[in-house]
Amino acid sequence: MSGFLCITNLREVLKISKIKNKIVIMGLGKISKEICLNIIKKGSVAYGFTSNRERTYVLRNIGVKIFDIGSFDAVIQNADSLVITAPPDKTGCPIISKHKKSIAHSGVSWIGYVSSTGVYGDYKGKVVNEKSILKSDAISSLSRLKAENIIKNFSLKSNKSLCIFRLSGIYGFERNIILQILNDKFVPIYKRNHFFNRIHEADIGRIIGSCAVSRNLEGIINLSDNKPASQIEVAQYAYKLLGKKIPKILNYEEVYKQLSPIRRSFWENSRKIDNSLLKNTFGKMIYPTYKEGLLDIHTSYLNNSSFKF
Repeated sequence: MSGFLCITNLREVLKISKIKNKIVIMGLGKISKEICLNIIKKGSVAYGFTSNRERTYVLRNIGVKIFDIGSFDAVIQNADSLVITAPPDKTGCPIISKHKKSIAHSGVSWIGYVSSTGVYGDYKGKVVNEKSILKSDAISSLSRLKAENIIKNFSLKSNKSLCIFRLSGIYGFERNIILQILNDKFVPIYKRNHFFNRIHEADIGRIIGSCAVSRNLEGIINLSDNKPASQIEVAQYAYKLLGKKIPKILNYEEVYKQLSPIRRSFWENSRKIDNSLLKNTFGKMIYPTYKEGLLDIHTSYLNNSSFKF
């Protein structure tokens, strides 16, 4: 595969086996850069696969070892941790379904699986934590739940530690409400008693990266900020930062028929995520609420000449 670092021969495998703390990441998506940066900062090595050429270039530049998918069986044998960020499919978890034998017989002692707080379903704006009943009926969340259960069973049978990270709405420098506003892609919508949490990519990277290196966290943990809020509350703050007036706010009841099933699913679920376990385990977050996160993003944009306000 041209342009990729393909670890396929015995010499390369032997090199890997001599490195301390090797972490393999399957599904190098949008949050992968922050996870890999934190792994590398701690003196460990991050290996992963992605078919995205642009992401391959970015990740290789920060020191990530990108391998061909055909080399997975060889690479995983000498790994210490496995982080699965790949989304679920009809089988549940595609990584486990395709490579469970290789993973089971590998040196991996800890698996981290990236899931979603969407599995909790609709709580009518009430608070949920890691012990709450999972009652989502959305197709995407049911797929996540199926993947969680498959990985739980696999970890028990293969005697490998497992931590499931349930993420709230992800935002960061390259995807956030400020960019949506600047690109005229944001529509303010109001729905009574609708709340959701967010999590900044930097906090995701710090937490998952440190867990992959230390391998001392098991169970389930919510990755969410401290402040559940409505979309309008977040939007008003973003428009204030930009010095712009918020456009006409639409009522959900007026527009829900025009929304895609995925967007409608977001609006039909309201909950406040309790992140006490996260804070008690990892201390203060880098971006405790959307305000700190968006303020930092806005400041970065102001210092970047390519952004026009």
